[in-house]
Amino acid sequence: MTTRMIALAAAFVSAGTFGALAQQNQPQQQMQHPSGGQMAMSTEGLPDECRTAVQASGPMPNMQGMDMSGMMQNMQGMMANMNEAQKGYMQSMMKMHGPMMAAHMIKDSDIAFVCGMIAHHQGAIDMADVVLRTGDNAEAKKMAEKTKKEQGQEIAEMKEWLSKNAKKEGSN
Repeated sequence: MTTRMIALAAAFVSAGTFGALAQQNQPQQQMQHPSGGQMAMSTEGLPDECRTAVQASGPMPNMQGMDMSGMMQNMQGMMANMNEAQKGYMQSMMKMHGPMMAAHMIKDSDIAFVCGMIAHHQGAIDMADVVLRTGDNAEAKKMAEKTKKEQGQEIAEMKEWLSKNAKKEGSN
């Protein structure tokens, strides 16, 4: 798979994620991933402070009319030839993008940043798990272990920051 195809797939995922996130009154909606998994379209996986801040920021932009069926068919075709690692990385990105997009709808810039970074760091951990499961290179696996440890520590720090600051500052 070429870098261009992966970038195109990521663009489809991002566009699809934003469109689905925009659907009001359906915060837990999910879309079936071509490989059988699901792409989260909610604040799933984010701390309560982030979920509260997303809700307090008001309704998402209305993009309900967006037709994603063509995008999903294109992704299905691209993923048909992917190996286990490629599919794992795509699933990691799809899982990460919904919560990141939701977090960046938060009106408070500081809280939006921290909530978005929690989702982003969790995505890095999920991608590290893919290389640990499918990779062959000891050095790459060592980097993955380091990524998991450091990103996990940073997530803990960000959650602690949220517990102290999100309630004081609110989400407006």
